[in-house]
Amino acid sequence: MDDDTNSTLTRRAALRSGASVGTAAAVAASMTPEDAHAAIDNDISVAPDGVYERVPLKKESIRVRAIQSPMIPADADNPKPVMESNLQRMLDLVDQNNGFIAGKQDLVGFFEQPIMGWAPWTREEALKVCIEVPGPETEALGKKAKEHGCYIAFASYVKDEENWPGHLLLNGILIGPDGRVVANHWKQHNVRRNPRWTMYTTSAYDVLPRYIEMYGEDAVLPVARTDIGNISLLCSPYDPDIHRAIALKGVEISIRFSSGGFNQVDSQSASLFNDNYTITMNQSIAPDNTGASGAGGTSIYGPGGKLIGIAKSVYEQSVSATIPIAEFRRNRRLPDVPMALVMPVYEKYRPPIDPGLSLEYLPTDMVDSARYIKEKRNW
Repeated sequence: MDDDTNSTLTRRAALRSGASVGTAAAVAASMTPEDAHAAIDNDISVAPDGVYERVPLKKESIRVRAIQSPMIPADADNPKPVMESNLQRMLDLVDQNNGFIAGKQDLVGFFEQPIMGWAPWTREEALKVCIEVPGPETEALGKKAKEHGCYIAFASYVKDEENWPGHLLLNGILIGPDGRVVANHWKQHNVRRNPRWTMYTTSAYDVLPRYIEMYGEDAVLPVARTDIGNISLLCSPYDPDIHRAIALKGVEISIRFSSGGFNQVDSQSASLFNDNYTITMNQSIAPDNTGASGAGGTSIYGPGGKLIGIAKSVYEQSVSATIPIAEFRRNRRLPDVPMALVMPVYEKYRPPIDPGLSLEYLPTDMVDSARYIKEKRNW
């Protein structure tokens, strides 16, 4: 086998892995169009016999820590000082939550946008505070993950100028104990209900045809199969069908990120109906940040919707749990979905907003986004 063939097969394997859309995009960029098309695996990983895809676990039980800390927004015109300070705070919290009292953790999770915070930025301003994946921030967090031998999860505004110029992404990111980015999951779908303003981040749904062309259908609802369990990284509240679909793909731990806009019932019901673990991180109160609200509520739910731990206030704290992942996996059953009953309805339903709208136009801010969506609504 010659070097060119070996190189092509390696690139194909990277694309098929589905662990990191960001990594896959970088690999795809180095390929010819013919190679890229051949490398995409459009098989969706749903087991027909209920025995879903997974990798061996490294231990019987894992310890997880969900961090509820303040959201401090960066100045879009000079973001570096606040972003560096926020990143350092994350690193310090990883240390503290792997310390003498807390003990060693297998997973430490943060809320949505802990590095840049949130403010009602325009698209132009928001792109100034984005990180790249991989980048300096994930490198610093990777060194800390390697130091403690734990996974670190957070969500962030992300830019990918090479593959998605001008698009503002909101991604769930998982860094492994080897210091590398394990998963970089796009937000799957934006629920747009407010007629006056709506977010203008690009979800997979907003560019769906091109997204599938680049990454394959299985990457639309991705699963990171790790040695502490099958994990999804979700910035999609109020989307029960997404949570049901990833459950059917074998997700064992749903890591959900929020920055004020979530509901405890939404988190609990995901575990109740899908029989898995749901970890939701939200911000703590930050008096100096007048642009964000809805602090507190960081929580961990288990199979059947059982409450395992929840923040006791809106102030900074952590919520911890020991998850008997091996025992859970041995007894796990996928949801029993009567597809013959529901699919005829799903197939006839037309959503209020069609996929792919961000391929036509990128709104400049939240008001412009609401205007654009209103013009394109089906009903």
